[in-house]
Amino acid sequence: MTFASVFNDVLGPVMPGPSSSHTAGSYHIAVTARSLLGERPSQAVFTFDRDGSYARTYGPQSADKAFAAGLLGRTLTDRRFRRSLDDAERAGLRLVFRVSKLPRNDHPNMVRIVLTGVSGKTIELLAKSTGGGTFAVVESNGRSVRIDGKSEVRVPGVGTAQPVYIIRKGRPLFGSAAEMASYARRRRLSLGQAALRYESRLLGLTEGEAAAEMRRRYGVMAGSAEAGFNPRRARMRLLGPTAHKVLAGAERGKLFLGGIPARAAARALAVMHTSAGGGVVCAAPTGGSAGVLPAVAVTLAREKNCPEPVVIKALFAAGAVGLVFAWRATFAAEIAGCQVEIGAAGAMAAAAVVEAAGGTAAQACDAAAISLQNTMGSVCDLIQGLCEIPCHTRNAAAAVSAFVCADLILGGYKNPIPLDETVDAALSSGKMLPSELRVTSRGGLAAAPSARALRVRRGA
Repeated sequence: MTFASVFNDVLGPVMPGPSSSHTAGSYHIAVTARSLLGERPSQAVFTFDRDGSYARTYGPQSADKAFAAGLLGRTLTDRRFRRSLDDAERAGLRLVFRVSKLPRNDHPNMVRIVLTGVSGKTIELLAKSTGGGTFAVVESNGRSVRIDGKSEVRVPGVGTAQPVYIIRKGRPLFGSAAEMASYARRRRLSLGQAALRYESRLLGLTEGEAAAEMRRRYGVMAGSAEAGFNPRRARMRLLGPTAHKVLAGAERGKLFLGGIPARAAARALAVMHTSAGGGVVCAAPTGGSAGVLPAVAVTLAREKNCPEPVVIKALFAAGAVGLVFAWRATFAAEIAGCQVEIGAAGAMAAAAVVEAAGGTAAQACDAAAISLQNTMGSVCDLIQGLCEIPCHTRNAAAAVSAFVCADLILGGYKNPIPLDETVDAALSSGKMLPSELRVTSRGGLAAAPSARALRVRRGA
């Protein structure tokens, strides 16, 4: 079974927006490339497949800056991220980005890197960003390798790749939604409690240490929502800031429905404002879906007065649902459309609500399943290659839907299609989507005349 953890694969990394595939994934590839080179790089040539997602979005979604930051040896959240390209040039690191036909290309986010060090040493890598910040280096100097950042890997004649994630220390307690619901039931645990135990055992942490790490990530989530309500800090390139307006309308009773749904939706918009402007967010499970779960978590705390330990367990329950996607599917819209990004986030958030309400692990899984069933087949048709339209409103709608789906299950609705099978169906249907509807900005809303006519402002 694939080694997947909540912190490594689902609720993280903490990163600059707008896209985990393009910022976090690209950064991890670059860090690994520098590690294999074993010295300071002086030149890097990146080649993207002309039919893939990278070719269209590496600039708009800051993959170029992420590659530069990784090769410069900086942290992912370094405040200088936005000027990484200029800093690379000043540091004597020449970066070249090309679009061509890549042989043996099997992923939309595939890149070939030829990296040269200050001593003249050169290595050639084939790598892919696989969604949610994860990656795989699959070829080194013409030989097949498998480097995913979860362990140290020595490549003979090339170098050693150091891990970029928390390494595995134990064995997984379960490997499917059915197994984790059964595990929780037998031990009289909620889904959040079971996921906390899973993560602790897998990564060799105490439960207190794991809870503290989740608390840190929740702090990032809440902070990204708060920052997004400041219209002067929004640096979006298509949209104007509106989260503060929606929240003000809800608080003044000016909206038709208003209340918790409107405030949750406003918080999702706010996080996406932060992400689209290159601010720091916690991928949940991706940058393009980073608004849903933070909005729900903050709403549970502020609107339903849930104590912080309850919110932390709710986030672990959400992480447990995310594990099912990591085991059985993907978080890459480039592979399966928006249903595995914002759709997955909505499913995770529905489980979080059930957890906070005191529901069982089985109920949490069922709420996640019906949420995903409602987004089955959704396309990723981001306009102008940016995670703004329709990503913002999809995040807002998914946050509200999480409460509805949780209430349906808690109220007695019986879900006939279990979560494991629903995730399998989502992956299958997503793979049937044409490439035009999977992060290439060549179909759906992205192809509408009004979308093509939108003016793109300078931004992050």
